[in-house]
Amino acid sequence: MDQDQLLPRDAWLASLPRSYTAAGTLLTDEAGRILVLKPNYRPGWQFAGGTIDLGEDALECARRELLEETGLDREIGRLLVVSWTHPSEALDHPAVHFVFDAGTVPVGTRIALQEAELEEYRWVTEEEAYQLLGEARGPRLRAALAARADGVVRVVAGTVTGI
Repeated sequence: MDQDQLLPRDAWLASLPRSYTAAGTLLTDEAGRILVLKPNYRPGWQFAGGTIDLGEDALECARRELLEETGLDREIGRLLVVSWTHPSEALDHPAVHFVFDAGTVPVGTRIALQEAELEEYRWVTEEEAYQLLGEARGPRLRAALAARADGVVRVVAGTVTGI
């Protein structure tokens, strides 16, 4: 391409797609149950996690959100999943979501739920987690569990019809 055909840098940057970016955690207890949280600002259940703040990287976000939402201050382990969600009627921009391994805690670990944003938490079996997480987050769980088992990071892509 000829240099004269290129957009000026500011125009080129403005033409690029923007995306929502978030990070979450897979946390299990010694009985193999998965921690899921029920937000009060939308239907459905989710992993501990949230939107990455300006000046923060995905790993920092995952640790901060786990602490804010559950009261658990844990070292966050390796990346398990990178998820890409295409824009849709439910989501006007693409979304990138990172899922990190937050490890395993003893059965009965106390959760200090962030009441400003969350209604409830549950430790659930894998099957129960798929039902609660639904089509938006279920594929991330399946990929995260596989990545935790074999050490291979997964990439998940799709379109969400309901958030």
